[in-house]
Amino acid sequence: MIDNNFSATTFAPVDPQIDTRNQAINNIILIFYGIFSAIYLLVIFTLPFNPFNLVGTLRSVALFLILFLNFFLNFYNTYLPQRYWRRLQRKRQQAFAQPASYQASYQPVPAPQIPQPDRVVTTTKVSAILLIILLFSFIFLTVMGVLSFSISLLVALLIGAVITLAIGILLFIATYIERSKPKWPYVEVSEDGIATAIDKIRQPIPWQDICFFATYKGPSTPIKINSDKYAPYYELASPQRIIRWQYHSRLSPRIKIQPELDQAAYDRWHQQLLGYIKERTGLPLVDLDAVPANWAS
Repeated sequence: MIDNNFSATTFAPVDPQIDTRNQAINNIILIFYGIFSAIYLLVIFTLPFNPFNLVGTLRSVALFLILFLNFFLNFYNTYLPQRYWRRLQRKRQQAFAQPASYQASYQPVPAPQIPQPDRVVTTTKVSAILLIILLFSFIFLTVMGVLSFSISLLVALLIGAVITLAIGILLFIATYIERSKPKWPYVEVSEDGIATAIDKIRQPIPWQDICFFATYKGPSTPIKINSDKYAPYYELASPQRIIRWQYHSRLSPRIKIQPELDQAAYDRWHQQLLGYIKERTGLPLVDLDAVPANWAS
C-alpha cells in the first residue's frame, strides 16, 4: 500500500474530456445551426399559405424537422456532456477534500495479485457501427432526395443506395486503417502503474502518484455507438492527470473484449482489478454521484 501525501491545494488534475478549444468550436456550430433552423422555420410560416401547394408546404416542414432533429441530437451529444464533465470536475475536488463523506457503498477487497489478463481491450464491433451509419445514411439520403429535389421515390432509392455503398466502402477502409492504431479503450496493469486509453491517453500513471479513486455513471447521451452509455465509469487520478475506463456489467453483442472473455470471466477480472488498485493505493472508492449537486453548480 502506498502512502499518498497530497493536499487539496495540489490536487488539480486535467480532465481530457474538457477540451476548451473543441468545446468553443462545437458551441459556435450549434449556435449558428440553431439560428439557421429558426430562420428557416420563420420563413416557412411567414410565407403565404397556398392550399394548392400543400405538398410543397409539407416538404418544407419535413426539411425543418430533419434539421431540428439533427440539431437536437448534436446538442444532446455535445453540449450536455461537456456540462456534465465540468460539473464532475467540481465534484471531484469536493470528494477529494472529504473522501470519507462520499465513499461508494461497495468497497473493493484488496487483492495482492495483478489481475489476469493484465491487459484487456474493449472495442465496438465494426459491423454494428457500420450498420447504424449506413442505415441512417440511406434513409436520410432517400428522404432528402424526395423532399428537396422532387424526384421520384425509385430514383431517390437508387441514388441513396449508390451513395450509401460508397460511404460504406470508405468507412471500411478508414476503419481498417484506424484499427491498426493502438488507441482503442483498454486497461493495462503492471507492477509499476496502470494505463487506460478511453480518452486516447496511453501514458501509465505510477502507483505512487495515484491519490484519487472514484466511480460515477457518466453523461447521459441518447446515441452513443462507440461505447456503452449504461456502463459506469471508474477513474484514477494523480495531482495532474486522470485516467478512466468503463465497466460493462452487461456485455452487449456489439461489445468485443480482447482477449475473449465471457460475462462471468470479465466480471471476475474487473473485481480483481479493483482489488489490486485497492491493494496498491489503499484509497477508498468514492462515488462522485453521491456528491450533492449544489457543489457542481
